[in-house]
Parts: sequence; C-alpha cells; structure tokens
Amino acid sequence: MNNKLKMITPLLLGATLTLTGCNFLNKQAEPKQEQAQQETSQQAKEVAQIIEIQALNAMTLQVTFSEALPEEAVKVENLDAIQKDYTFNHNLGIVNVPRLKIGAKSTYIFPVTVQQADTTYTLSYKGGEAQVFEGSDEKINVSQTKQVTNDTFEIESFKEQGVTDYSNIIEAYKDARGDLSFQVNDENKDDSGKQYQVISSLRDRVVTLTAADGEETQASYVLFTQAADRRQAPKFRLPEGRTLRPGVQYTVASDWATVNNPTFTATEIAPLTIKAVEPIDDKSFQVTLDKDPGMELFAGRSVELQGDDGEKIQAHYRYSSRKGAVGIFDVKEGTLKSGVTYQVVPLNNWATATKLTLKAK
Repeated sequence: MNNKLKMITPLLLGATLTLTGCNFLNKQAEPKQEQAQQETSQQAKEVAQIIEIQALNAMTLQVTFSEALPEEAVKVENLDAIQKDYTFNHNLGIVNVPRLKIGAKSTYIFPVTVQQADTTYTLSYKGGEAQVFEGSDEKINVSQTKQVTNDTFEIESFKEQGVTDYSNIIEAYKDARGDLSFQVNDENKDDSGKQYQVISSLRDRVVTLTAADGEETQASYVLFTQAADRRQAPKFRLPEGRTLRPGVQYTVASDWATVNNPTFTATEIAPLTIKAVEPIDDKSFQVTLDKDPGMELFAGRSVELQGDDGEKIQAHYRYSSRKGAVGIFDVKEGTLKSGVTYQVVPLNNWATATKLTLKAK
C-alpha cells in the first residue's frame, strides 16, 4: 500500500505542476490578447468609417465617410488594392476609385457594378462596420446614339436635360474642367434646385448592340472618352476585327442606361488619315492626322512599326495625349533602334498611312 502511494504522489504532483503551469501561461497570455484587441480597436478608429450610403442610380453610389480618405486611397494607380478595401455582398464591387465631390469634406461618388432593385446590400471599408443600403435599378437617361467610325459609336447625354458626367462635380477634375465644373448638394441639386443624374466612371462598362437581323454584339467603353471635347458622348467599340455593316440598322441597349433614340443605320466611314510621324525618343513618337478628328478617336488605337531590319514593333496611343490632330504613341515592348526606318501600319484599319515611314533617332 505504501509503495502505491509513493508511486501516485509524484504523478499527482506532476499533474498539479502541469495545471499550474498552464494557468500561469494563460495568465501571461491574457494581457497580450487584450493588448492585441486594443491595438486592433485603435487601428479601426484610425480608419475612416462609412456613415451613409445612397444609391444614386444602378451604377453609382454616394458614400459619406467620417473623415476624408487618404490620398493613396483615391489614386487610380492603386485601383487593384483599393478594390480589395471595400467588401460588398451579392457580388457588387467598385469599378474605379472614389472621387470627392466639389465642396464636400468626405462625400464621394462611387462607380459600382450594376445593382439589382429590391436587393439589400452591405458595404464595409477595411474591415470596419458594414452599412446597409437598398439597391437601385434607375438607369441614366441618354438622348441619342451615333456612329463615329466603322467600329465605334457614341451615346450622348446632356447637362441641360438633367444629366451630368461625374467629372463635372468632383474635386479631382475641377481645374481641368473649367466652366463645366459646378457644385451640387447631397441630393445632387445645383444652386437653382435643379436635380441631376450622375454618370459615374464608365471603366469596364459595356452596351449591347443588336443588328436588324438579330445579331447581338457587346461593345466596350473606350477609356477617357466619356467627357472629352466638352461633350458627354462616351465611345463604345466593337471587339477587335469586327466592324459595323453599312446599311444595317443597329439598336443600343444597356443595363445601366436608357437610350431615348437608340437606333442608327451604319454607313461606310473613311478611316482617319495619318500625314506625318515624328520620333520623340526610343520609346515614343508623335502621330499627326490630316485634320483634327474633333473627338478622342485616337483612344484605344494601335499601329505596327515594320523595321527595315525585319523587326516588327507594336505601339499604342497614350491616353489623353491628343492635342488637336496630334497624338503620342508609345512602344509596347522593346525600343526603336537608332537609324532603323520603320513603315507605319495602323492596326484594324482605323487609319491610313500610305508609304509613311518613321526613322528612329
């Protein structure tokens, strides 16, 4: 009996020490957990919180924060990271960076993927408290559509009819827009009380083009054309290699816009004419058309440079570089070789460049 007690006692003592050690470690861990929770709470307080969300139309939200967002949270070059900061339900998402409204301290225009009516959405910013809003299926009122090239057409709306592009009412473009800029209140009314529909960023937007024979095609928005040349006439382009068929009537439809005059009959439109090309450096060159196209028709265009050394190089238009009839193109990969002469060939027939060459510096 005594031998059994001698054997049990060390076991009990070991168990006691083990339990005591666990309790000691738990007590040590508790302050660390509390500290981590306090730090997380403090970080949450330092991040701007969403305090109000209003669905302006099917593709646009107006979001008010507790304070202004930091500069890095509204830079276009940070878009991929910024998109991850916002958590929606029902697969909604932002398509471009938030833009502060003129005169506002912390109210932003948010371009989002198309919402559904009778749907309750939630949105949180950087893990903060989620806010609830009701989805809107209101479409933008667009007046008309018109063909502009053999593969591109535009849809036009007018400020006079109560529709404004977001570029007119945000701080980021205030100076560049000049007299087109104006201020609206939280209800998007101007000083006279006129109400406006707001067209947010059209980045990644598409419309459906249906031919009279029933053929449907998705046309994609051409970047930087939605408010060019003092017009609200964004351009949409057919997939590469596709063109509009002369004499065929087309109808434009969209899940984010209602086009009041949605049809046009395609005609054969002559390509633009390149009259000169001049090198700038080993990565870029200047293209001059025979006349000012009067709209951002360079946008999204490319040329192939066929060198007398046998090499072929592609170059793309530099967005927003057009000044009148002149635009800048940048080499996609590689460089222009000094002394080499390149024949200029516009891709997809957007322009002609008869026997036109570029000699690299």
